[in-house]
Amino acid sequence: MNKDYSVLLENLMGRRYDEALRESIVSDAFEECEYPDSVKYALEAMEEIDPSYAYKTFHITKKIQDKLDKVFHEINFKVDFRYQGPIQTETHIVLYGGVELICLTRSMDKKPWLQVTRMAREIMEVLTGDLTFREIDYSSKLRIKLATSKPKCEIKILPAVWMENAEFLETKREIDRGICEYNMLKKTRRKYLPFLNIARINSMDGRCNGGLKRIIRLLLTLQRDAHEEIDLNWYEISSMVYSIPEKQLKFNNEYSLSLLGVVSAQLNRVVTDKTYRQRLLSPSEKELVFGQRHYLTDEVAKLKTELDHLIQDLNEDLKKDGDKNIYSEVRYENF
Repeated sequence: MNKDYSVLLENLMGRRYDEALRESIVSDAFEECEYPDSVKYALEAMEEIDPSYAYKTFHITKKIQDKLDKVFHEINFKVDFRYQGPIQTETHIVLYGGVELICLTRSMDKKPWLQVTRMAREIMEVLTGDLTFREIDYSSKLRIKLATSKPKCEIKILPAVWMENAEFLETKREIDRGICEYNMLKKTRRKYLPFLNIARINSMDGRCNGGLKRIIRLLLTLQRDAHEEIDLNWYEISSMVYSIPEKQLKFNNEYSLSLLGVVSAQLNRVVTDKTYRQRLLSPSEKELVFGQRHYLTDEVAKLKTELDHLIQDLNEDLKKDGDKNIYSEVRYENF
């Protein structure tokens, strides 16, 4: 076996631990099935976290938003608040986590990064010293990472500016509205349409019978549990899976593991086909996911290795059960 699944199941259970109930929140199928640990790990990693915890996470984040809004109002700094991240597509893998609060202002001059810098400074001043947080990290100079103590909640805050992009100016629909984020460490900027990305992932998942989001959750889980850091974000992982043809992502609960081979092939194509990788578009079809950032090829390769090791271990365990493999009938039903 490539992995110790007793440890990986502990990791998974830990991410889903409800301190108030003193138990991990997992699906009924996890409790009922008698599969080997590798199979239970893979199948449970694909499952959606109970939606009630997303509401609690938003409630925690809203308190932070209100605190920031009050301060920005006092200094007459106009800021709008929006949300993005895994929680917006139900692909988060932590009980209280996966939410990103975007703090947005309009560009007032030709140096919008100065407004972003000011926003970040004000946010850090408000939050630093607050005993509610056990961690406040702005080392990336892009996003501020927060971790609350009770409950243990992971939140990110992104200072950014609105884009006056042509699509939004024409339609006036929020879904078409773009934002621009600035990485102060790398001196780079990124323009994208987060709300359209989110909407298209949600829409496609319905047509795939849940296959798209299940695979995103699994890859995020493998990334989180990898011994070596895999420097990919939720957006990049989601975009790679979104680019798989819909019919290949169609989920069948009677063959719950059958999509893994499809995803391995997709990651292999991203790694080996330079032209495909450079032209790979986001769900909004307005942004290159990797473009010329060739260093990310190694990160995708590391993620593929994690997935391939899982597939090997699954096949090894399933072979013991009537000579099965990941394409055999493996049900995982919630009762």
